[in-house]
Amino acid sequence: MPSRIEPEEAPLLASPTPAKPLSAFKRLSPIVRIYTPPESTTASSATDPTTILFCSWMNASSKHIDYYTRTYMRLYPSARIILVTINTKQFMLETEVRRRKDIAEAVTALLAEDQSTQRLHVHSLSNGGAKRVYGVAGAFKAKTGKTLQMRSHIIDSAPGIPKFRRDIHALAVPARNFSLFPWLAFMSVIYAVTSVVYVAVNWMPKSFWHQLVWGPTFGFYNKELFDEKCVKAYIYSKEDLAIDWRDVEAHAKVTQEKGYRVVTKLVEGAEHVQQFRGK
Repeated sequence: MPSRIEPEEAPLLASPTPAKPLSAFKRLSPIVRIYTPPESTTASSATDPTTILFCSWMNASSKHIDYYTRTYMRLYPSARIILVTINTKQFMLETEVRRRKDIAEAVTALLAEDQSTQRLHVHSLSNGGAKRVYGVAGAFKAKTGKTLQMRSHIIDSAPGIPKFRRDIHALAVPARNFSLFPWLAFMSVIYAVTSVVYVAVNWMPKSFWHQLVWGPTFGFYNKELFDEKCVKAYIYSKEDLAIDWRDVEAHAKVTQEKGYRVVTKLVEGAEHVQQFRGK
C-alpha cells in the first residue's frame, strides 16, 4: 500500500489591491464622467446598447455607484457609460438653467457617437437620478431640436411625490454617521426644509414647484423630450421608505396611457435604490 503523500504548501501570494471605485472613468466635469471600453474583437449583439446613461441617486457614494457600473461593464463590454451624479444642494437649490449648464458635458458625450447607430439605454435611480435624466433630455432638445432617442429606460425607485416622512428619511441619509450635535443641527434644517416643501407642494399651484417636483414627474412622458418608442421599465418595492410604491404605479399607468410601452417590476423586500441589491 503506497504511503500517503502530503501536498506541498502553495506559496502565499499578495492579495491584489482592489481598484478604486470609478477608477475606469474619466472626469468630464464635477458631475459628469465617462467610461470608454477597450477595443474588443468580440462582436456585440445588434440589440445591446452602445451607450449607457447612468444617473445616480442623490448623494450616492462612488463605492455604491461602482457596483452598478461594473455590472453594466460585464453585461455590455462594448458599451460606453456616461455617469451623471447629483447632491442635495444641486437637487434642492439649483435652477433648471444651472442644471442644464452642469450637464452640458453629458450631452456632448452623447452626441460624440453617431446618432443613427447609437443604441442608448438609460438607468436613473430615485428622484435625484430622474431629475438628471430630465435635465439631460431638456439640454439635448435645446441643443439639437430633437428628442432624446432612448431605446430603454430603467426608472429605479422613482418617481415619488414629496411626502413628509419619506422625505425626511431620504434627506437624512448623509447624516447617518454624524456625531450627536452635528446630527441635531443637520436634522433641524432637514425638518424645516421638508416642512416648507411639503406645505408648498400640497397647497401651492403646481407651477410654483415645477422645477423641483413636477417638471421631472411630468417630463418623463413628454414626447417632445423622450422618444415614444422608448421602453419604460419601472422597478420598485413596497419596503422603500423614501418613495411610495403607489406613486410609482400611478406614474407608470399615466405613462402607458400616453402611448409608451411600460414594464413594471415589484421587488419584494428591497430597500430604496437596492432593487438590484447593489450595496
